[in-house]
Order: sequence, then C-alpha cells, then structure tokens
Amino acid sequence: MLPRPIRGKVDYYKKYFEKLGIKENLIKDEDLFMTSFIHKSYTADLPYNLQNNERLEFLGDAVLGCVISKLLYQKFDDIPESQLTLYKIALVREENLADAARDINLGDYIFLGHGEEKSGGKDKDSILSDTLEAVLGYIYIDIGIDEVEKIIEKFVYSKIEKMKNISVKSFKSSLQELVQKLYKETPVYEDVDYEKDAKGNVIKFKSNVYINSQFIAEGYGINKKKSQEEAAKKAFEYLEANS
Repeated sequence: MLPRPIRGKVDYYKKYFEKLGIKENLIKDEDLFMTSFIHKSYTADLPYNLQNNERLEFLGDAVLGCVISKLLYQKFDDIPESQLTLYKIALVREENLADAARDINLGDYIFLGHGEEKSGGKDKDSILSDTLEAVLGYIYIDIGIDEVEKIIEKFVYSKIEKMKNISVKSFKSSLQELVQKLYKETPVYEDVDYEKDAKGNVIKFKSNVYINSQFIAEGYGINKKKSQEEAAKKAFEYLEANS
C-alpha cells in the first residue's frame, strides 16, 4: 500500500500520462503505476519499507531493448546486423534515454530522497534514464506492449535521425580501441554482485575496469552489460583527458 503523500498524487500523475498519450482509464494498478516514479533514495529516507522502482527498471530495460531491436529491424531492411547493433547501442545509451526523459519533463515527477534532491538528482542522466526504463516496465506489465511500443517509438527511437550520419560505438568498443592503441593491451573487467533484494536476487552489479593491472574506473548497472558500459565510459573519458 502506498503512503498517503504518494497516493494523494495519483490523479496528478495520471494527467501526466495523458500528456504522453496514455489514457487514464488504461491504468489499472495504481500502486505499481506510482512505484515506477519512486527512486531508491526516497525509500531510504523512510522509517518503513516501501518498494522502489528498481525491479521495474530491470523489466523496462529488457522491454526497451526488444522494442528498439524490432523497430530497427522493420525500418532498416537494407543495412547489416552490425550497423543495426550500433544504432541500438546508441539509442539505449544512458545519455539518449536521459535526453528523452528531459523531453517529457520526467524529472519533475520523480520521488527522490532529500539528499539526492538537493544534489540535483532530478537532472542526473543516471536517474532520468533509470526512471524512464522503470516507467516503460510499468506500462508493459500493466497496460500492454502496444502502448509501450508507441511511447518508445515516439520519444526514444525518434532520436535515430541524429545518429544516421555519425559513427556510433559502445564505450566498451571505444575503450578497447584506445587502450590497444596506447598500451597494446585490452581492458580487463571484474564483475561483482553489488546489491541484492530480500530474496537474495541480484538487482545491481558493479564492474571494475583495469588496464595494465591498474584499476581505472568502476560502473554500476542492473546487469553486467550496463555496469561494464558505465565503467568503460568513465575509463574512456579519463584516458582521453590524461593521454
């Protein structure tokens, strides 16, 4: 059961969904709906247990990848799988998802803890992208695949136009190329289970990246792919600035 401060905003949040093109009467599970906007920092400040949106983020990440892959497959029938993969990487990248979240003013609707709120959490790429994925996870499970596909195509996939004429690579690929050029080595990643839920299921991973046996950066994510990509991004930016 949601606490009163959140439950009292259900109608307001339904109006927000209306602006995105999702009719209020499609929302069946109001508790799950509101949970998609609750960041873990908000629940950490409470004296009682309350579900945050990390599990929905996990689901939304998978749904997003599937829908983006489907759209690319349908709309680009004349380019190879390798290029489709690069487009997908660029579209689901944290920065792109954060831009999409800003386009729909999602930051204004995220429930954050006091500390995160003061530090500008409503405009952090990581929080915006994670919350967007959580919202997509909610739409998929409570409203259906048709509606989530519409939202993804309208607000995320639509950014494909700016990527058509640029070279897009994952940060892992970019880091590997740079490290091979500088050191004739390849980066080494170490993955650890960083956070588990009450049932012992891993809900967040941590990845460390090493170059020449030296620790360079760390990254976090709901799966190893995401945590390694974040670690690679930090390492790539560090090497570019210091080499």
